[in-house]
Amino acid sequence: MSAGTALVTEPSLPKVLLADDHHLILDALGAMMKSEFNVLAVDNSQAFIEAVEDFQPDVAILDVSMPGGDGFITARKVLERKPSLPIVFLSMYADSSYVEQAAQMGAKAYLSKRAPAQELLSAIHAVLEGETLLPATAGKEGAGLPGGKSELTARQREVLRLIAMGCSAKDIANQLNISVRTAEFHRAAIMQRLGLHSTAQMTRYAIANEIA
Repeated sequence: MSAGTALVTEPSLPKVLLADDHHLILDALGAMMKSEFNVLAVDNSQAFIEAVEDFQPDVAILDVSMPGGDGFITARKVLERKPSLPIVFLSMYADSSYVEQAAQMGAKAYLSKRAPAQELLSAIHAVLEGETLLPATAGKEGAGLPGGKSELTARQREVLRLIAMGCSAKDIANQLNISVRTAEFHRAAIMQRLGLHSTAQMTRYAIANEIA
């Protein structure tokens, strides 16, 4: 797979470049994303760098730890050539220092591999629309990591506040200048992260945590 494996070839779909050294993860993520994205999967840093040039992805997802080079160094090399390419880190490392490094180098999101699948899809759609999905506390001591229940991203807090105000997905999309689909993805991701199951529960959470 060092040269890259195309998982979907529908040209009209957004292009996602996916890099991980575990083929099981590549296969699982590719299967999950195939209906919404044109995915190219690679399993090492050099192949990732080459695929950015050859595949011209709309968003790139990679692990922090990759064969052939550190994920941050690899991403930095890519961003020197393609500064507008949205980079999403998907990693098992939850230490806030990793999130801080991702933020400093210009990544658009840093997600835990423990996060629900819906959250990754939400992140891809969001960064494609120009959003940055790093924790609201990124850069502060003890910053939380997306994929855990302790912290919402700044955008998720905005969405939750609007939900608590009684706004529909269409209202949220209009106010935040995002698509209705992305608003719905954010809502689902918030519910999964916080373990909530209804609008009423989300509203109570927002009020209790001074978000609304």
